[in-house]
Amino acid sequence: MLNTFEISTFPAQNDVSSKFSGKLSEIINACSADKQPVILSNLPDEGNQLVAEAVHDLSAWADQSFFVLSCHAQTGRQSKTGITLSFPVQYELTDLFSDTSILTPLKGGTVLLNDPFLLSNIQQQQLLELLSVELDLKVVINSKTFDRDQQSLEGSPFLKNARVMKVPSLRNHSSDIRFAANYFLSKSNLEWHKNIPGITEECLQQMLTYPWPGQLPQLRETIRQAAFISPADELLGLSALPVQIRTFKATDRDFLKEAVKQAEYEMIYKTLRETNNNKRKTAEILKISRKTLYSKINMYKMNNFSAALGL
Repeated sequence: MLNTFEISTFPAQNDVSSKFSGKLSEIINACSADKQPVILSNLPDEGNQLVAEAVHDLSAWADQSFFVLSCHAQTGRQSKTGITLSFPVQYELTDLFSDTSILTPLKGGTVLLNDPFLLSNIQQQQLLELLSVELDLKVVINSKTFDRDQQSLEGSPFLKNARVMKVPSLRNHSSDIRFAANYFLSKSNLEWHKNIPGITEECLQQMLTYPWPGQLPQLRETIRQAAFISPADELLGLSALPVQIRTFKATDRDFLKEAVKQAEYEMIYKTLRETNNNKRKTAEILKISRKTLYSKINMYKMNNFSAALGL
C-alpha cells in the first residue's frame, strides 16, 4: 500500500536531505514539513502528481491516505479504486460532496487538487474549509494555467496561505536525478516486493548524461522497469536500463533533435488542449505567429486534433 512508505525504505542512504540535496529535494522536503497548501507549477500533470506523492510519502502523515480530486468537468466518470503504489484513488468534486461515506478514510492525509481555480471564489472557500479544516488534509494544487493566469486569480482563497513552487526540469540538475532515482527505486521495491539496496555509480552517471525529455514520469518508469528485471538483493546496474538510455552519448545529435521535437510537440499539444483548440490563443501563449503554428501543426500531423479532443 502507498501509505506504508517511510523514509527508512530509501535504499542505501536514509538521510535524504544531505545525501540527495538539490532543488527538487529541497521543494519536496519543504512542502512535506507542514500542512501549508502548495501550488506546483512548471511540470505536466503527471509530473506534478509524482511530486505531490513524494511530498506525501516523506511527510509525518505518510501513513494516511493520498488521493486525487478533479475540480473540472470530465467526460465519463472515473471509477474509484483502492490506493495502490502506482495509481492513487481518483475522485471528482461531486463525489466528495454527494457521498459523505467517502470522507472518513481521507482524514489527515494529502489531496492533489486538479484545476481548483476553475471554481468560483465561493466554491473555492467551501472546498478549502472542507479539505483543510474539517479533514485536516495537506492540499497540493496542480493548475495547468497558473503561471499564465496568476494575476487574474487575485482574491482566490487558495492563494492566501499557499506556497508556490516551480518544479525544475531534470536536465542539468544532477542532484535532482539522484534524488528522484533513489526515491523511485524505493517505491519500486515496495511494488515488486524486493530489497534492491541502491543504484551503482556507473548506472547513475549514465542517467546523469541522459537528457530525460519525458521528465519525472520517464525517469520513474525507467527505474520501475529496471527494478522489475533486477535481482532482488543486488545494486541496480547499468545493464538494467533500456538500451536507448544505456547507450546514449551526449554527442548523439539525432537524439537531441528528436528530444527537441518531442518537447515542442508536447507544448503545442498541451496548449491547444488548454485553449480548446483555439489557434489564435495558442499562438499568443506560445509567442509565435499563427502562420508558424499552422506550419508546426502540419509538420506534426496534428490536423485532426479537434476530432481527437472531441471538439
